[in-house]
Amino acid sequence: MAENNALADDVVALADRFGVNFPREFYGHVCGRFPGIFVEVIEEVWPRPKVFDVGPFWSFLYGLHTFTPCSDSEDWMRLDYVTYRFQESTGHKAAPILQIVGDADLFCVTSEGAIARYRHETNELEQETLGFWGIFEREVRELKDRKDRKDRKVAGI
Repeated sequence: MAENNALADDVVALADRFGVNFPREFYGHVCGRFPGIFVEVIEEVWPRPKVFDVGPFWSFLYGLHTFTPCSDSEDWMRLDYVTYRFQESTGHKAAPILQIVGDADLFCVTSEGAIARYRHETNELEQETLGFWGIFEREVRELKDRKDRKDRKVAGI
């Protein structure tokens, strides 16, 4: 890899290794300037939950991230590490590509190249109709909506 950037050949090798087909849009994302992304509402605006905090499920979902093929990334964000663990624990031939922080469900690609949402409670893959960027945009919009809802709650509105 050159200068922390993933090469298409690196992603193809991961796809072959794990028996999945990444969509073209995903290659565009991880082989671009930023081979993965982490987006979160800053802690001053959205304080992080503490042990034993209770609240509506949405109130713990303060960020999202994609997974990266770069081997020098943190394990929790590395496509190879996360895919290996995912396939071992679920039995699904799929690779995680996007996760909402605090949510055990995540978005994956399948051996057919479809994007599906993994439902951890049922161990099922639920096919998505949107492409990678459509899902990414929807989830960023929903993150903003949750932040606004949290702001309204804090303000007592």
